[in-house]
Amino acid sequence: MKNNNYIKQTIFTICILFFGFSSVTINAKSKKLKARISVQYIKESGQNNLAITAKYKEGKLFKMGRGFKLKVYSVMDNDSLVFLEDIVLNPQGKFNLNINKAFEKVQNSYTFKVIFAGSEKFKNAKKTVTIKIANLTSKLIISKDKKYSIEATLTDAEGNPIPETEVNVQLDRLFSPLPVGNGIYFTNENGTIVAPIKEIMPGINGKLNYEVLLKDNDDYGTIKSVVKTAIGKEIKDLSTFDQRTMWSPPTMAPWADLIIPNLLILGIWGTLVILVINLFRISKHKNS
Repeated sequence: MKNNNYIKQTIFTICILFFGFSSVTINAKSKKLKARISVQYIKESGQNNLAITAKYKEGKLFKMGRGFKLKVYSVMDNDSLVFLEDIVLNPQGKFNLNINKAFEKVQNSYTFKVIFAGSEKFKNAKKTVTIKIANLTSKLIISKDKKYSIEATLTDAEGNPIPETEVNVQLDRLFSPLPVGNGIYFTNENGTIVAPIKEIMPGINGKLNYEVLLKDNDDYGTIKSVVKTAIGKEIKDLSTFDQRTMWSPPTMAPWADLIIPNLLILGIWGTLVILVINLFRISKHKNS
């Protein structure tokens, strides 16, 4: 009797565990994923852009939100929304949106809201970003002893200097930028920094582009100012592609490498042909 009760209790416990595990699994499958939206303001060459990205965590991996359909709004002072554009994130989960039309109304700060309506797989999500207007100007300074430096000034929307703010000065290169001077500078009470150019680098036709970058600032976002110069060392073309060298393509090999091996091959084959002819004559002479 005790054994029967024990068996019944065991079966009952297994059933409870099975149904409990099944319900947890179903809930886990039906639970929607949370999307994370990131919005960064970027100003370069007078163009105002929002760099929008999205990602989500599935299991233990973070994946990019490719194909996410988002709506972008400008938030007015009375908290009303002005629709800007519908966007679709690319395969890398990114989209760069030009928002110049939102800046037609002059303000000291602007607020933007990005909304994701969600789907059967994802929860809805939104991200709001507020940025203040700042202006970054830069120029090349040439001293009397012909030393070069980059001077940059950071001001707010009303033209007041923004002091004690970190900016980067760098030289634009093909693979990655090179720091100029110390690389990182902090604006003084006039909102100005001066970065000496310690070494003149080579450039195509002597052209070098120096960048002053206010990067990922909490208030002003990212602002880039470019100084185009012609102070670089001209790059000399040392290519031997059109010359006959050992490392050129086969059609441009040196004449000696083309003629001598062919003469040796012809000489060897000619000798063999002569030997065969002589052998044929000797065998014919014996037969006669």
